Parts: sequence; C-alpha cells; structure tokens
Amino acid sequence: MWPDGSSFTGMFYLSYREGYGTMYMKTRLFQGLYKADERFGPGIETYPDGSQEVGLWFREHLIKLCTEIPCSVSISSYPEFEGFLTHSPARISLSEEETMHWDLQEEQDPFFYDYKQFLLNDDLTLSPDVYLYSTDNTHMPITRSFRRDLDSRIFLHDIPPFVEDGEPWFIKNETPLMVKIQKHTYKFR
Repeated sequence: MWPDGSSFTGMFYLSYREGYGTMYMKTRLFQGLYKADERFGPGIETYPDGSQEVGLWFREHLIKLCTEIPCSVSISSYPEFEGFLTHSPARISLSEEETMHWDLQEEQDPFFYDYKQFLLNDDLTLSPDVYLYSTDNTHMPITRSFRRDLDSRIFLHDIPPFVEDGEPWFIKNETPLMVKIQKHTYKFR
C-alpha cells in the first residue's frame, strides 16, 4: 500500500513489482505484467467509466494494441516492402538471456582486467562482508550467481520450455524492445 491509497497485489522481486499483478489506483485499475517496478508487457488498464485499454505496455505507455483495426493501413499494401513479409520469422528462447559473451583473450584487450573482470567474477562485484556496513542495497550491483539463486527460488524449476522439446518459439516483431517484452512475458506465462 502507498500513502495515497494505491495498492498492489502481486509479486515483488528485490523490493520492486515484478511479474503479473494488479495495481489499484484512485481512479483506475491496471492488471498486467511488471518488470523492475514498471509496466512491461501485456496489460489492461480500466477507467472509472468502464472503458479499457488493452495491449502491450512499456512504463506508462500503451505501445501496441491487441486488436486489429478493419480497413487500416498495412505493409502488404506497399510492394516495395515485400521483402519484409517473405523472410522467415526469428526465434528466441530464454536460454539466450542477457549474458555477457566475451572472448577472454586479455592480450587483445588491454583494458580487460581494469573493468570487465568485475562483471564476470562474483567475488569482485561486491566487497567482502558488505552486508555488515551497508543496509541500503538498491544502489549496489547484483551478482549473476545471486540473481540465478533468486530466480531458482521464485520459479522453483528451470524456466519451462515453450514446447515439449524445448525448441525456441517464433516472434513476430524483432525490434529490441519487443523482443525483451516477449521474453519477459514468456518467463512469467
């Protein structure tokens, strides 16, 4: 609950709204997916008059409606863009989650051990016994092993595959933001 009377029912992850939840505000209601305390994915916002906005959300913005509008403009109306319609759709899977892929050859990268090593080695990310002198951890980086541990406790199992054999699934929109939204949506499906 917040001082203005707003409330959230759902999951929190490191003190932020995460996953599906319902946000009750003074004059409206939002039911949908959150990531790091922001709307991020499918959701429905309902207003006092009963009207609703349904679609994909990014923060406070509705970025894609979940309905087709009859007689609307379509890319298929323009032959010069035919190449975009004929290529095979991309596929993604959660095993490709944002991980750092570096070729660990320090002789080719003279600055490798000056800063990049901190991102790869959990022991160097945080000072030893940091919990003894810091009670506010919101500004500190989260180690990859800590995030994996939290995820394993929240999801209880490995992230389930989309189909029985674990094949990646097709995506319709390959823009970076939409790929992230689709991965996050799938993670909490």
